[in-house]
Amino acid sequence: MASAYILELSVGPGGSRWAETHTWTEAWQLRLILEEFCANDDNLAAYHCISYGATLAIWVVQDGHLVDFIDLHPFILVTLPEGKRPLAEFRADEDALNAFLDLHEDGWLEDVELTLFWDPIEERLPKLVQPVLENDETVRFEGLAPPVAPKDSYLSHANPMTLGSVDHESGEELEPPFELPS
Repeated sequence: MASAYILELSVGPGGSRWAETHTWTEAWQLRLILEEFCANDDNLAAYHCISYGATLAIWVVQDGHLVDFIDLHPFILVTLPEGKRPLAEFRADEDALNAFLDLHEDGWLEDVELTLFWDPIEERLPKLVQPVLENDETVRFEGLAPPVAPKDSYLSHANPMTLGSVDHESGEELEPPFELPS
């Protein structure tokens, strides 16, 4: 049994192909990955968030049991030419969302900025109970996703857990924006 955080950045199977999980044991590691994501350097972050309603979530596994799901949409601010809104609020406003998407038929969203508000996320993250997942360790976890979690999650692809970041569409390991634990 082990504890870890699993950051999921994905869209359900269908129109776009994107499924990343980032399994780490320190909150600052998740923050750096999310900051890199919100930089929106290739416009794909905004594209997936706005056009496809991406799953942006942290799953918490304590002592081998899935215990929590934190939706990150309320903690990301979207800056559009029309103004600023929390991502969750913007996605829920179907009229504004559809009007925006109609103006961006080509799918490129270079005029969109994403801003992460990390402090409220960190406040919701529980401290992991020992033992935490170790490097080169593979541990299965149990438990069902809570009812508020998305139905098309890639969480099952992160089970068993191993430290690291993976693109499940290509099967490639992703380099995190920090030094790997030794």
